[in-house]
Amino acid sequence: MHTTYSPQRGRFAGFTLIELLVVIAIIAILAGMLLPALGKAKSKAQGILCLSNGKQLMLGWVLYSGDNQEKICPSTGLGGLVSTHNAAKNYPLNQWCMGTMHAAPSWTNTILIMDSLLYNYVNTLGVYKCPADRATTKSPFGKGGGIPKVRSNSMSCFMNPLAGETRAMGKTYRKQGDFVLGPSMTWVTIDENPASINDGWFVHESKTSFVDYPASYHNSAGGLSFADGHSEIKKWRSPTIITYGQPRTSSNPTLDRTDATWLYERTTDFTARWN
Repeated sequence: MHTTYSPQRGRFAGFTLIELLVVIAIIAILAGMLLPALGKAKSKAQGILCLSNGKQLMLGWVLYSGDNQEKICPSTGLGGLVSTHNAAKNYPLNQWCMGTMHAAPSWTNTILIMDSLLYNYVNTLGVYKCPADRATTKSPFGKGGGIPKVRSNSMSCFMNPLAGETRAMGKTYRKQGDFVLGPSMTWVTIDENPASINDGWFVHESKTSFVDYPASYHNSAGGLSFADGHSEIKKWRSPTIITYGQPRTSSNPTLDRTDATWLYERTTDFTARWN
């Protein structure tokens, strides 16, 4: 500590304990003010990368259709689940992205992603996982160690489902020209809540409730990509979405319906079943 001699006081003058405590308190206050801002900035940067990932997925998705008579890359739910890779690579139910993030061994199996149909067009593993996703084999929210899971995206259940998985209501999209809502109003992939995600399928058919739950990695927002190639970070307000898989402190049915309706209106035409 720097000290100087003060003739007026006849002793060495320096910082007092109270002065040091005041300085420490000021630093603590400044840190408390800056850390939340830094956290939001980090979340914003992750959101930008999430948008980029969504656009890359859609570019590969469109290229797949171009090589397959405009057919959409197939998807499927638990009825067509492939959870273990095989050396022969002859998967009878191959789809846009195989595996489940719900159970071993496929939740850390990158080979299943690489053997899937879309990987020939989007061959970077990081694109299939939101940079803010901390899910591990121990916890969907990254608590208690464990091995990181390898995927956070799911595809709309109306995107060319395999046989036996067609939904009971709404239009099923088979080719690129099928989007009656318009490509810019039809979402294709979505970041799914880490406590909800299992297969590569996201089911949503209601204006008031959820079967699968969107993720809210980015300050209560999550990523979606659309059939025209653009991606969005959607701000969710529903407590059901934001707190899914965690202790819920509040409930707001109005916000639940608002978010559910927003997604419903961008999923498919539910006025009739067209396969």
